[in-house]
This record gives sequence, structure tokens and C-alpha cells, in this order.
Amino acid sequence: MVVQKETTYDESLSSSKRKVTRRTSQSSRLQTSQHFSKELRLLKPKEFSHVFADAERFANRNWTLIVRPNQQSIPRLGLAIAKKQLLRAVWRNRVKRIAREAFRQHKDDLSGYDIVVLGRRGMQDIDNETLHKSFLHLIRKIRKSQLKNQTRYRPTSSDEK
Repeated sequence: MVVQKETTYDESLSSSKRKVTRRTSQSSRLQTSQHFSKELRLLKPKEFSHVFADAERFANRNWTLIVRPNQQSIPRLGLAIAKKQLLRAVWRNRVKRIAREAFRQHKDDLSGYDIVVLGRRGMQDIDNETLHKSFLHLIRKIRKSQLKNQTRYRPTSSDEK
């Protein structure tokens, strides 16, 4: 077990700063792998359009997931919850929070995929547990699809002649 020292400054009731040394183990650093870091997100418009260009669609009553293999060992998630579908920001934020949490918990099952989540009209009326179960259902469908192992036929210029 590797032990590292982490130095921080703690401001107590007095105006002076006190130096606090904490010991962190390797196991506590491994727990941070459950975070939803920036490398697990689709952030740029180019990344989103790459997924939309040639992707498979997985949908159910509550969610639509646009999925494309990404040739990496990590999954990436993009959220495209439209104001047209969910009018209030509170509703959109709740739906995004549920999607991020389900993705974070099951990112090992989704490794190698870029996923864009689209919201559906009426999601604000559905409880969190139902939305979460519905998202997990789509994750199982993606895993069973073996989309990563499929090769799509793309005609080249020599095929057209």
C-alpha cells in the first residue's frame, strides 16, 4: 500500500492558518475513479457531430441514446437535453443529473462508446427511480448489441465505378 502525504491549510477560528498533513492511501485514490471527469464527457461540437454522423439509436419510452464506438478504452457521455422537450431548467437539470449518475455507475459496461443522451417530452412527470431503471435498460441493450464488434460497410469511390 502506497501512502502519500497531502498538505493543506486549515483555517480555524483564529486568524492564523494551521498546516494540516493528511495521509492518503492508494485505495482512496482509486475511489476517485468513480467521478465523472472531463475525459468522460463529450464537450466540443465537433465531438457531438462525430457521434451524430454515423451512430446507432437506442430508445425507449423515456430516453433516446445515440451511440457510436469510439476506438478508446473509456466511454464518453454528451447531454443534449433540449429546452423544447423540457421547458424548465429545473426539469432539464434533474434529467441530466439522473443520466450522469447512471452513466457514472455503469461506465465499465459502456467502455469504448460515445453516447449522446436526448431527452423526451414529458420526462418531468416521471419519478427518478423509473428514469434510472429506464436508462439502465438502454445500457443493457447497448451492451448486448455488440456494436463495437460490428463493422459497417462504407462504399469507397472505387466501389461506385
